[in-house]
Amino acid sequence: MSGDELEISFSTSTTKNDASTHGAGSASSSVSENDCAKEDVRSSNKDTAADFNKYSPDSNKTTHDSPSAINKSANDASSKFIVKKLKELYHSHVVEAEKRYHLHFNFCLPTDGEIKDSEFDATPMVLLIGQYSTGKTTFISHLLGEDFPGMHIGPEPTTDKFMALFYGGDRSDDSSPDDTSEMFKSGFHKKGRCMKQDHDRSEFVATDDFVPAPGKLVKGNTLTVTPSLPFSSLSQFGSAFLNHFVGSSSSSPLLKRITFIDTPGVLSGEKQRINRAYDFAKVAKWFADRSDLILLLFDAHKLDISDEFKNVIDTIRQYNDDKIRCVLNKADAVTRDQLVRVYGSLMWSMGKIFTNSPEVVRVYTGSYWNGGLINHDFEQMFEKDEQLLVRELVDLPRCAAERKVNQMVNRIRLVKVHVCILGTLRSLTPAFFGKRKSREYIMNNLNVIMENVRVQFDLSKGDMPDPVEFGNCLENFPDFSVFPPIDSALIQSLNRLIEEDIPCIVSDAEIVASDVRLRRNKNEDKSAIQDEIVEETTELCTGRLVDPKPSKL
Repeated sequence: MSGDELEISFSTSTTKNDASTHGAGSASSSVSENDCAKEDVRSSNKDTAADFNKYSPDSNKTTHDSPSAINKSANDASSKFIVKKLKELYHSHVVEAEKRYHLHFNFCLPTDGEIKDSEFDATPMVLLIGQYSTGKTTFISHLLGEDFPGMHIGPEPTTDKFMALFYGGDRSDDSSPDDTSEMFKSGFHKKGRCMKQDHDRSEFVATDDFVPAPGKLVKGNTLTVTPSLPFSSLSQFGSAFLNHFVGSSSSSPLLKRITFIDTPGVLSGEKQRINRAYDFAKVAKWFADRSDLILLLFDAHKLDISDEFKNVIDTIRQYNDDKIRCVLNKADAVTRDQLVRVYGSLMWSMGKIFTNSPEVVRVYTGSYWNGGLINHDFEQMFEKDEQLLVRELVDLPRCAAERKVNQMVNRIRLVKVHVCILGTLRSLTPAFFGKRKSREYIMNNLNVIMENVRVQFDLSKGDMPDPVEFGNCLENFPDFSVFPPIDSALIQSLNRLIEEDIPCIVSDAEIVASDVRLRRNKNEDKSAIQDEIVEETTELCTGRLVDPKPSKL
């Protein structure tokens, strides 16, 4: 997706909030329709949400022959080619090695099981995690510019399900263009009168004067059997989880390119473990492994990180450190001095959790809701951070193919490491007698054995699994003779994938993009250009991998 197409504009507040709007002692029992109309105008002027509809890929402002449209078409063709070739490479070389060495669900790969085709084809995924009432659902509504089906906001733990928000087609023709435009400005689908605002600044209260948000809800079991959605492997968690998993299909333009995952608030104490019939941390890990960005939301009023929340963060961190960002929400409701202390406390807490990383986690500070700011001391900083956050979100689709390449290379390197270690354990296990004694020796000397394997096969220290965690995985195998012996041909094949085949795919993807730009500039027929070029380059790349002499395009 071209950066020119996704330039983000923000409406800036030009009027100060009336103190009585957020005052704790103020109350209003009724509002006239004229006053509501005026308040609607003021509210729309004060919104800081990005107007994604204006900058969606289908915007009429971008003609099909403009440079940005040509670049977008070229990038889409390149991404399509990369995803297609990565799927072929994974299914033909990698997945069989994973099955032979029992890696699925037994050892710590970036994703536990086999990567499904729907996961390759999925749009970028953004995961939101936080303690209850930190504003996760309001945050999503703020970015989308509208309500979505199944949305429930309140000061109590309201979101009791994992919710996937995905694109469900264009909006129905029931609403006029003026109604749609107003809905995107305010974030709420109006029927005729305004929305009452609770005296607590954090919530809007929906009344009968509003129609439901457009879209539909899809149950968890249905999501796992829908081929176009990347949720099929969630069936491993059973009905206990699937009964608490729902999909929200909406027509927001942003969802064409990004899928959001809203999660229940992390509870404190035994409620986190006992009151849920599924393992929250493991489910969060499943989504984190497949997400392109992970947002940890914090409330400026209750920054204490519970032990349960820390456990969830530690669980999702493996292989996902580079995806994690922090969002300090509701920061406008504290004073200047309080915000400085809260920000410092958050950074100190994150430093204690990310102990093995010298880098500081990126923190976005602001007030992510559809109302105005309470405290305007840091208004410019809030607006700048929101722009940076939204820019990172809308850049996700443009870099999706590159991230898939990175994830595939990382997975192949880890598969190679496991093949070398498990094959060595098999060679140390006798065929008939003494298996128990041999197993005890291996488990007691696992650190030394893994270090010898690393030196023997010239493996990187950064790719080696943690010996303690790896030993816990081996506890599931009473007999190490179930692992195949060391396969030198397989190791060479995995090396060739990283050193030759994947670089070839990336190089040919650039050729695909260049050819699309060339044909578009020549005003050739655009209907089948992308598919035609992808097929042509696929044939060339396939021949190149077989023939040591590269074919000339």
